[in-house]
Amino acid sequence: MKDFTVRPIRADEIETVADFISRGYYDDIYFHWVVGKEEDRHQVVKDYYIIYLGAKGSVGHVAETSDGVLVGASVWLPHDLDPSVSEKVYEAAGAYAKNFKQVSAKSYDSCPPMEPFYELVAVVTDKKMQGKGIGGALLKYHLDILDEAGISTYLEASTPYHGDGVYAKFGYQQTGELLVFADTAVLYPLWRPAKKPKKTVKFGGYDWLVLEERDDEMLLLSKEIIEPASFHNVFEDISWEDSDIRRHLNTVFHRRFSLDERMQILEKAVYNEENPWYSSQSSNDALDKFFLLTIKEVVKYFGDSGQLKNPKNRFFIDDIYNDDRKATFADGSPSRWLLCTSGNYQNLVANVTVEGKILVTGDFVNRASTELFNVGMRPAMWLKKGGLA
Repeated sequence: MKDFTVRPIRADEIETVADFISRGYYDDIYFHWVVGKEEDRHQVVKDYYIIYLGAKGSVGHVAETSDGVLVGASVWLPHDLDPSVSEKVYEAAGAYAKNFKQVSAKSYDSCPPMEPFYELVAVVTDKKMQGKGIGGALLKYHLDILDEAGISTYLEASTPYHGDGVYAKFGYQQTGELLVFADTAVLYPLWRPAKKPKKTVKFGGYDWLVLEERDDEMLLLSKEIIEPASFHNVFEDISWEDSDIRRHLNTVFHRRFSLDERMQILEKAVYNEENPWYSSQSSNDALDKFFLLTIKEVVKYFGDSGQLKNPKNRFFIDDIYNDDRKATFADGSPSRWLLCTSGNYQNLVANVTVEGKILVTGDFVNRASTELFNVGMRPAMWLKKGGLA
C-alpha cells in the first residue's frame, strides 16, 4: 500500500514547491553548470520554478504523505508557452542568463515538430523516500490525463537515458541529438507519443480497431492477428492484385461473416502504392472488401516520426511508435503482420515485425509461419456504421 498520494498543486503552495524542487536539484550536474556558484544556485533555481509554476498553462503536482508532508513534485509546461515567460526567467537568472538562453536555444531546436505536447520540466522526490514509486506515480498522474486527451509529451533528462529506467517504462524514447553544453552538462531529449487507446468495436465475432471515421463509414483493422498466413504461396514476383492472400481474404475469410454482415462491408478500390523507399512496382486498382494496410497507412494511423520521408536506415522504420504497431494472436503469441506493399524487390513484401518495426525492405512473399517465426494477417475493411447498430 502506498504511503503517499498525488494531487494538483495549489496556488498558495507555489513558493514552497519551488523551494522543494530547487533543493532536490541542488546537486544535479546540469544545474551545477547552469548556476556555477553554489551560494547562488538554490535561489536562482527556486525563482526559475516559481516563474514556471505561475505561468499560464503550467501544470504542477505534488506527492504528500498522509500527514501532509511534501515528498515529491512535478512540473509540466505546454509547448506553446508564452515567450514572455522565458524573458522573466532570464531576468531572474541575472548573471546566469547567458546559460539559460543557451539552453533555451538548443531546446527549441531539439523539440519535435509535432504538436500539441507538454514538456516535463521537473520531477523530484525526497531522497529519504526514493524507491517507493513516487516519481513514477507523479508521471502516471499527468500522463493518464494527457493520454486521454491524446497529447504527447517531451522532456530533457539530465541523467543518461537507460532502456530499463523509469522514463522507458512509461514509453519515452530518445529523439534528436543530445544537447551538450559541457563535458558535465548533457541533456537527453526524450519523446513519448500519446497512448490513448484506439476505439474498438466488435463485428462478426472479431475485435476491430477504428482507424478512421467518415460520415457513415469507418475504416477498421483487426485488433489481433487473425491467423497465420503467407502473402503468396509461391516465391515469385507478385503484387497485391494477384496475391493468394487477397483471394483468401475476399473468399474464404469473407464467407465467415453472415449474409447481413457481408452487406455492411463496403467494397473499396485498393491501390497499392509503390514502396516509398524503393522502386518496386505498385499494382493496379483492385476492388476489395478486405485488404491489408500499406506502409504509408501504417505510418498514418499509428504515428509518424518523420522516418518515412527521412529514413535513418534503409531497412526499418524503427521509432517511438514501435509499441503501438505490435500485434499478437488471440493467445498472446507475438507475430509479424503482413502489409500489402512490396519490399525492395517484387518477390518481397513489407511487414511489421514482432518489435513493431516496419520492415520496409520486406521478406519473402511465401514466408510461412513456423514454431519459431510467426507471420500472420490483420485484415482491414471499410464498414457501414449502421452495421454496428
